[in-house]
Amino acid sequence: MSKLSPGWMVLWTFVASVALGIGTARDARAEGGEIDASKIEVLMQVRPPDRNNEKTKHDAPALEVTVIGGPNLGLDKFVLHEDGAKQPVELKAASKRDFNQGTETLAVAIVLLGWEIWIGNDKVPASPTFASDDPSRTPGVLDSLAQALDGVKFKEAGPPGSLGMVITFADKATVRVPMGPLSAISGSALGTQSDYFGTKGRELVRAVELGLAELNKTQTARKVLIVLCDGSDTDNEHAKAALSGLKAQASRTGVQTFGLIYRSPMSEDINVLTALVPQTKLLTGADTIGPAISDILSRMADRQYLTFPGYDKKLGVGLPWDGKQHNLVLKIDKTDLDPVAMTLSPVWKADKGGFPWLVLIIVLVGVILLVVIGVKVFSAKPAPMPVPIAAPVAVEAPRPMGPAKTVMIGVGGDDGGFPVVGWMVPLNGPQAYQTLRLRSGGTKIGTAPPCDIIVNDGFMSTEHCQINASPQGYTLIDGGSTNGCYVNDRKIQGKLDLVDNDTVTLGKTTFKFKSIV
Repeated sequence: MSKLSPGWMVLWTFVASVALGIGTARDARAEGGEIDASKIEVLMQVRPPDRNNEKTKHDAPALEVTVIGGPNLGLDKFVLHEDGAKQPVELKAASKRDFNQGTETLAVAIVLLGWEIWIGNDKVPASPTFASDDPSRTPGVLDSLAQALDGVKFKEAGPPGSLGMVITFADKATVRVPMGPLSAISGSALGTQSDYFGTKGRELVRAVELGLAELNKTQTARKVLIVLCDGSDTDNEHAKAALSGLKAQASRTGVQTFGLIYRSPMSEDINVLTALVPQTKLLTGADTIGPAISDILSRMADRQYLTFPGYDKKLGVGLPWDGKQHNLVLKIDKTDLDPVAMTLSPVWKADKGGFPWLVLIIVLVGVILLVVIGVKVFSAKPAPMPVPIAAPVAVEAPRPMGPAKTVMIGVGGDDGGFPVVGWMVPLNGPQAYQTLRLRSGGTKIGTAPPCDIIVNDGFMSTEHCQINASPQGYTLIDGGSTNGCYVNDRKIQGKLDLVDNDTVTLGKTTFKFKSIV
């Protein structure tokens, strides 16, 4: 156990923060009430019509738009239009949901330092080896840490189904709160100072590895790792390289990382955590821990979900659903945000039936026919006696043309007429959230023709892989790629069967695999 001099006891008091170092949730309103477009991120995704709904299956596709960091305004303040269109069309949002009403469930892993001197030992019961007046007794951070966790509104931090866990680390990594409902995280789960008494190591790398592993087991839409420590590891030189590798892993698996540094008087002035989180935040007081964690979670909730119709039936206008790429612009209040390149697919055209002229003509013709029929009925003469009709001459029945032929019709086919059997949806990169169609038989994926799906990713091979579809299922086959193929973060050996919602990583691009059945 490390010893603290009485002089350090004065320094080891908890004072109010003079500079937290973490901004509050981003406010997209600049001075003067204008919207700062640079602080707003927009994600778009096409939502095809429900083919199983008879009422809507012929409707135009819709657009699901996620606004991150924007002001929370009324529904009428959000308008979508195409940048540079010859005939400008503005579509108003049909619905809006806040983060807690959405479906982007959240998984949060909080990793905390569990070193005795950092946690504190002033409340550890006295013993022959640790007297009540031992000068090395120090209050530490445990009480403030427990209060911080109890003060964070974890229940409101994510939509229903969101998950959370707490890990502490010293000589080893220990799960204090297993991955479960986010609302289950509380300060009492940290235990007492006695639970940390005698710990000396700081196995930061092991704790981060455990946190990432637990996050990758979840099926949530978003994953967050929050690390709070003094910035040191038992082996700092080794930790730098290891944490750098874990940073790449977190990026590849879509885990957002946040780092908070709080040092005790015995902590070294070292910060290897920057190898994992370059923008770590230095906390100057224990009472700033709760606000810092709350701020991170508020960033996660700083988003709204909008739905725009692809075609306005009342106005008779909509987007050009021609299967080509268009630059779409979201306007909030009076401010246009940066254009988002979207492929407007599937191809769809509005019914050009000619209403109301065609309906009017049909009605007029019907009225005229009724008048003519009425006149004939009331002015008709008695019908003459029936004339005998000769018996019909027997006619030879037509001969069969041979056995019937079976014809396969592709439902929802691609441009080449091949039936669509599924989709690959990129979760990152320039083609993020586009629906890339998989056709019956085999679909090649790579960076250049003759691939069926071409992805702009410098870490993918020209013919990276192929996805085969058959009545037995779907199979991913590595095409001899340089960087390999990963399914659910595991590298495949040659080929692997896919199931709906599998995560496929090719190069630096991560896809969500969706089957049509």
